[in-house]
Amino acid sequence: MKEKVKKTFKGYCKGYGKQALFLSLTFFFLQSFHEEIVAGPLNKQNGIEEVNQSRVIRGIVKDQSGDPLVGVSVYFEGTTVGVATDIDGRYEIQKPSNISELSFSYVGFKTQVIAITNNNVIDVVLEEDNQLLDEVVVVGYGTMRKSDVTGAISTAKGSDIIKSQSFNALEGLKGKAAGVNIFSNTGQPGGEMRVIIRGIATINASADPLYVVDGVVMKNFRFLNPNDIESIEVLKDASAAAIYGARGANGVVLVTTKRGGNTGSRSHISYDGSFSVGTMLRYMDVMDSHEWMAAFKQGLENANAWQGKNFTTDLSQIFTDERLFNSDGSPKYNTDWQKEADRTAFSHNHQLSIQRGDKDSSVGAFLNYTDQQGILHNSYQKRLNVKLSYDDKPTNWLSTGINLLVNHTWGQRTSDNPYGLGALRTMVEQLPFLPLTLDGEYTQTNVVQTTAILNDKDNPSSGYQGFSPEGVGNPVELLKRLEAMTYRTNIFGNAALTFHLLPGLDLKTQIGVDYEHYRYAGYTPFTPRTMINQSSTGSASANTSGRLYWQEETFLTYDKIFGKHS
Repeated sequence: MKEKVKKTFKGYCKGYGKQALFLSLTFFFLQSFHEEIVAGPLNKQNGIEEVNQSRVIRGIVKDQSGDPLVGVSVYFEGTTVGVATDIDGRYEIQKPSNISELSFSYVGFKTQVIAITNNNVIDVVLEEDNQLLDEVVVVGYGTMRKSDVTGAISTAKGSDIIKSQSFNALEGLKGKAAGVNIFSNTGQPGGEMRVIIRGIATINASADPLYVVDGVVMKNFRFLNPNDIESIEVLKDASAAAIYGARGANGVVLVTTKRGGNTGSRSHISYDGSFSVGTMLRYMDVMDSHEWMAAFKQGLENANAWQGKNFTTDLSQIFTDERLFNSDGSPKYNTDWQKEADRTAFSHNHQLSIQRGDKDSSVGAFLNYTDQQGILHNSYQKRLNVKLSYDDKPTNWLSTGINLLVNHTWGQRTSDNPYGLGALRTMVEQLPFLPLTLDGEYTQTNVVQTTAILNDKDNPSSGYQGFSPEGVGNPVELLKRLEAMTYRTNIFGNAALTFHLLPGLDLKTQIGVDYEHYRYAGYTPFTPRTMINQSSTGSASANTSGRLYWQEETFLTYDKIFGKHS
């Protein structure tokens, strides 16, 4: 049966499926490795990652039969730099500095890690993972061996997901499930992720897959603690809809969390922790103060040449604010607002696990605290998570299981609305000749004092033209003074009874709940003075919402092998 699965898989890669997989994975890598935050080994200078432009590594990836493999993940461990092999098995990747190993990963094959030498050509032959075919995977209402699965399914282990040490488990799933494209919709800490399985199947409706955790549907999967995950299976074809109906039309993500395990007579206590540093990868190229003044002067000259004006081009007659400009009209300050608004973010994660169990019963307790800081001032997301599980087999005909998870997250967000005047917009639009503070207060464009000039510098009666900047808020002030706090508490769990009626015949009844309480608290201050484009009297807002989902299901399963067949 294993040999049949291997041949079928190879035949698929050589046919139309090979081209479709290549297009899908190429699009995925173009998106998923275009990140704004660097996580991993960096050679930093002024907060920017340096890349050795002259070092490009290329090669071909094949299987043991000599056939090229399409869609192999080629990446540098611990970074966001990676590519996928093309339809001929070729790849080309740019090597970051201080990286010495290149990894090759592909579904159904053993992952290889190759040491990088002075050779810029690295050809690899991947070995099939026969043991992988005998692993048990979750498929809807039961489990199967991978070698017996006929549908399209991808799997990922929890130990691989937490390698990236991200707040969202979907972030760690990137690149580990073929045909699953994961995009970041926002750079906010703990922000939303978009998941598309095998392309978009709808125009107007949601394309999000269905998330099922320990047999119970979970609404906000992005807040689940990645450290609690044992494995993830992704159902990608019609089998998802066959089990879950219309809810599984966009695919199903099946998650199995950690339990007590089999530790014998002794308890197993473990601690896992991580610390990460995030910086801005690159900045937008905007004008500095001197370039801005030169562009303004060019605007005066254009008006004189094409609009019949005769403005003076002596900027010292316009920009007369001695707090900001010298006597010749040159600016005193040159502020890079992008660098003022961002910071080096330090994040950390701590997990304490206590497990004990034998063949008849097991218990597990898991405690987690995560603090993810954003690269913009005063942006963060924190999580406190507690998980308890208990499994027991009191008699030969009955098994029980209880799983309870309590998750509380809270954080400060900044507006990422492109049509508003939040910090993400004003940090690239604010005037560069304004300092961060002036006379002890944050500056904004309404503090700029200018002098009107004649429409015709040679005619005193030609009237005057004034210049005043657009109202743009101080991005640092917006980040530090505005409050937009979110609080979310989630209680999730299930209890199950399994009756062993006959050998191989089980009756399982299960009830599960997913309760969430959400609260938002926003505040806009009006002292010591009103911020531009904010309420002149200040404002405060708050809202709360609650949601309860429950499900009960009872089903029979029969598992028996009637001899071995090829």
